[in-house]
Amino acid sequence: MSKVKKEGHKGGGNWKDFFHVIRKMRLPWHWIIIAFLCNFLYNRVMLDLPTVTAGLMSGSTDSQALVDAVWFYVLFTLVLCGDVALRSPARHVAARNIRRVIWKKMLRIRMDYYDGHNPSDLMSTMTNDATTATEYLVEFLVGFLPTIYYVAAALQTISSYNVWLMVSVFLLLPLKLIYAVFVGRWQYRTQFGVFKEIGSLTAYLAERVRNLMLIKTYTNEERELKNGEKTSYGLFDANMKVNKLNCVITALTTLLGMAQVMVVMVFGVLLLKRGDIDIQQWVAFYMFSGTLSTSFSNLIDYWMKLKSVQGAMARTAELLRAPEEEEQEGKREEKGAGTEVCFDHVSFSYGDKEALKDVSFTIPEGSSAAVIGLCGSGKTTSLSLLEHFYEPQEGTVSLGGVSVADIPLQALRGRMGYVQQGADIFSGTVREALTYGLHREVPDEEIWAAARKTGFAEILEKWDAGLDTPVAPGGTSMSGGQRQKLVLTREFMRGADVLLFDEPTSALDAAAARMVQDTIFDTFPDQTKIIVTHDLSLIRRVDQIIVLDRGVLAGCGSYSDLYGKCGAFMELIAACQAEKEAAKC
Repeated sequence: MSKVKKEGHKGGGNWKDFFHVIRKMRLPWHWIIIAFLCNFLYNRVMLDLPTVTAGLMSGSTDSQALVDAVWFYVLFTLVLCGDVALRSPARHVAARNIRRVIWKKMLRIRMDYYDGHNPSDLMSTMTNDATTATEYLVEFLVGFLPTIYYVAAALQTISSYNVWLMVSVFLLLPLKLIYAVFVGRWQYRTQFGVFKEIGSLTAYLAERVRNLMLIKTYTNEERELKNGEKTSYGLFDANMKVNKLNCVITALTTLLGMAQVMVVMVFGVLLLKRGDIDIQQWVAFYMFSGTLSTSFSNLIDYWMKLKSVQGAMARTAELLRAPEEEEQEGKREEKGAGTEVCFDHVSFSYGDKEALKDVSFTIPEGSSAAVIGLCGSGKTTSLSLLEHFYEPQEGTVSLGGVSVADIPLQALRGRMGYVQQGADIFSGTVREALTYGLHREVPDEEIWAAARKTGFAEILEKWDAGLDTPVAPGGTSMSGGQRQKLVLTREFMRGADVLLFDEPTSALDAAAARMVQDTIFDTFPDQTKIIVTHDLSLIRRVDQIIVLDRGVLAGCGSYSDLYGKCGAFMELIAACQAEKEAAKC
């Protein structure tokens, strides 16, 4: 269990993590300072409220006192409106900034972090966590010190009437401090629980919404409904704990407030009867006592908000500690550098699960290689190591004679193109999908020329909107073959030196698969091509076949080199042929 989670259960919070998040979140200090000054002015005006009101209520008939009172209430109203209006921009700008920090961090985190942390779960840190945390934090920064100022100045004024009046205000302060510490810790635990459950529910719904067709295909609506309700009940229970806490806070606040009023009234009446204070001082004191009681409650509330911020930011703090990909300071690779790929005694594990063990092979520059093997044999892992998403525990992965660990990430990945299984694309327009990752302005003429090269132009011409045709999320509005052609067109414009294909034809029918194969070899004749595949016809077209068997290199060579000589290769051939025959039935 992580450190953050342990602290969440304890309820104390981690101040080091808290201040680390504050430094990272780029608070809009200019807005906060303006709101702070306005709130300070509001509290300054509030100091005159009891005195002005007491003067009127004591029976004064001075017309100037009435005029001063009117002007005072006009000023009071303006300052109050300004205070409320200026806090809102500060909160919204702060929430916007922290969301940008979180999203930037998520884009830079090493991929191995996501092996143990669901990205969908983390996304709620950008929504609920960020919104609540920044709202409470801005409230604290804007209001805490002005309230302290008001309390100190009000107590000074009260003590000028009679020192015992000030003593009466402090009698219940120890109880209020105990209340603040106890409830503050409770507040941290409940807020941490709520945001953790929101993350779980968000992750569950995001996964199910992406796969509604699968749920319907297996007629599993009722079970998913129960699973969704179960996940929702976790959030419901967390919210009920918050509701329970709010009830306790309301009850204790009311009791402390009533006790404070009783103490103040007893002291005030006794001092008035003794003649130690006059009626105007008594009225002013009574009003001060009410506002002071509110101010003490506000200070406690600010402390609660600070603990709530800690709870809301606990997951954000853990996320910001996640390891990032590091750019190397070595020589930046040029576009035309060598593209020979070499795995030299490479071993890699996902935690305790071994994926590759002492694997060595070389793919010459400009050649094509198929990486084959049963599921879990380490095929996709090999591509991930080449792109330096992961670091091998042993051995070296090199490109053009240079270890990928020594090549700056932008340069390394800029030289690689990737066509994944299913060719998933983002929503938007066809033009946006075709130019995704091309960090330059791409004229339509260039797009059409590339589309004609890959055969995608024939598809584009059938759509009335052409390049402006809408694309559904994941490219579901297009067939698998259309998506593959789109991605291949994008890769052609990108001009990568090394092309990685992860099962490019597995989701296609025979005709579409053949068309994609032809596009790969005809459009990219000189690039180094590494293809993870089970497609027998595709395997026969490559220069080299790399056979992996449960993470171990079982064979390496051409089709003729391996046929009849490599047991693991023959088993895969037999399995593929059996699958092909079964598909014909």
